[in-house]
Amino acid sequence: MNILKTKKVNYRAIHTKNAWRKASHQSLENALGNKRGAKALFSGKAAIDYSKHGDPLYVIIWEEGAQLGFVVRPDPTDKKAIIKVEIPIQKIFQFEGAGTVSLKELERFFIN
Repeated sequence: MNILKTKKVNYRAIHTKNAWRKASHQSLENALGNKRGAKALFSGKAAIDYSKHGDPLYVIIWEEGAQLGFVVRPDPTDKKAIIKVEIPIQKIFQFEGAGTVSLKELERFFIN
């Protein structure tokens, strides 16, 4: 029997009140999407307690076994869109080990 294994997708949301909220998703599409993912989070439609966690600022997403992950933030010019940039998995593991990351460090990934 050949069973397709799906890779776990890790998801860390950085909020104004909670600097490292852990979650997981079944796919990158789900982690980025409108129903439960980053787009839903930034549009205020995610199934979380916004009063507890605060406003979402960034999301870090990576697939187990990948060499790169993503930092995601809302697009300041389009409220329905997100901006996604690739980052090395080593950086993500550094943040994961610390259980936090500075906003300045995340913002640097978006500077061309």
